[in-house]
Amino acid sequence: MIKITGATMGQTRFATGRQLDLICLGRLGVDLYAQQVGARLEDVSSFAKYLGGSSANIAFGTARLGLRSAMLSRVGDDHMGRFLLESLAREG
Repeated sequence: MIKITGATMGQTRFATGRQLDLICLGRLGVDLYAQQVGARLEDVSSFAKYLGGSSANIAFGTARLGLRSAMLSRVGDDHMGRFLLESLAREG
């Protein structure tokens, strides 16, 4: 039997009734992707925007998989910050 930090493999030591499964800490960012695939940057006329940042992507993805996830970060009080907060809020 393998033991990991006092717990038997397959068992957890998490408190029952906890509010969250995961808290991610890190950078939130806006990723911009050119809509004209294969075009040079100088020739691109439009971009699509998406939530970005490794920890933000993990929080976003785990929420989509049904985990109760949270993101701890800081964003500006501007259009980019509002976009990021609204993107996370839509995912729950």
